[in-house]
Formats: sequence, structure tokens, C-alpha cells
Amino acid sequence: MTDDAAKPPKTPHFELAVHEPLSERLEMIRVISNRLCIALAALLTVLIAGAYLVSAGRGDAVGATSWMVLITGILGGFIGLQRRLKAMEHDDLLLLARSWVYVLLSPLVGGILSLLLFILFISGLVEGDLFPKFAADALSIDGGNQFPQCATDASGSDAGDSLMKLVQIHAVGYEDYAKLVFWCFLAGYSEKFVTNIISRFESGTSEEGNPTREHGQQP
Repeated sequence: MTDDAAKPPKTPHFELAVHEPLSERLEMIRVISNRLCIALAALLTVLIAGAYLVSAGRGDAVGATSWMVLITGILGGFIGLQRRLKAMEHDDLLLLARSWVYVLLSPLVGGILSLLLFILFISGLVEGDLFPKFAADALSIDGGNQFPQCATDASGSDAGDSLMKLVQIHAVGYEDYAKLVFWCFLAGYSEKFVTNIISRFESGTSEEGNPTREHGQQP
């Protein structure tokens, strides 16, 4: 037997056609993904800088929970949009590929919906073991007021101070923070999640305007 016959057969060598032109659809997905990556990197840079300033005592920590909710919803919107790219119609991909505003619209909507969900949580309209619980900040409890004086309402209380207490709030414990991050991310990732909650309130509202309260069940 010759030496050539004893050698194992060579496996065929394939070269990746990385320089081959992409189809129109794949090219649009590539452009959109690049834009999402740039926008996400900019958001993370701002987030890291803000977290550093707060930890170093150079920033204002009032409203930190609200900012966390907003940013978490925006991140969910980025990831949700990226996941939907391959299933989108041609016209939607074309709009995303040609417009930065259209690319950023979905994450921004996700951030707004997460804030709306946050308001539903602290108002008690959505409550249960699955959802986070909140407590007022020390500034709000002590009655401190670092905001300009506003007009008082009929009861004599400061209307502006009462409104600002919406951001002077934090989750009770680490478990509540984990729940808050999860639900707010889901609100940005899937816009239907919050809109389904709103639809339940809309359909459950009686003629007197009393909405049906959600109790620990995911829509």
C-alpha cells in the first residue's frame, strides 16, 4: 500500500464570501443594526456617567428610581426592535434604514410606557405579589422641600410639592427593585404588554368611571 493511500482524505476547504454583496433586505437590516448599536452605546455612556456622578456625590439622586425606570424601558425597546427586524415588512425596514428618528421612536415609546407602568404601580392600580412595592424617600418623609414654592391647592397643601413626591420614591427592597426592572424592561420590549393593561382598565370601567383593579396577574 502506498503512502498516498494511507493518508486520510482531505476535507474540502470553503471560504466565506464576506465580500459578497448583500441583498437589499439584509443590507437594510445591517444599517439599522449599526444605528441601534450606536444609539445604545450613547445611552450606556450617559448612563455610566450619570451613575458615576451620583455615586461620587456630584449629582442629585432625587428621582433616581424614575430615571432607572425610563432607561430600563428604553433598553427593552432597543432589544425588542432588534428582535423584530427579521420579521418586519419591507416598508418598515426601509423607513428604519432611512430615518434616525424612526429608529429611536420605538425605544422612546418603550421608555414612556415603562414610566406609565411605574405610575400604575405606585398608584396601587396594579398590585399583587408579582409587582414591586414602594416607599417614600427620606426627603419626602421629613417634609424637606428643595423645589420652588408653587401655588397651594384648596386644602392648603403645596400642589407643586405634592407632584414632586411622585419622583421622591424608591422600591422597598432588592426583590422589589428586581421586579421593577423586569416589568419595566418588559414594558419597553413588548409595547402590547402595557397597552393590554390599559385596555383592561378601559373595558373594566363602569359608567361611574371606576376602573377594575389588577391583582398580581400578568396580562
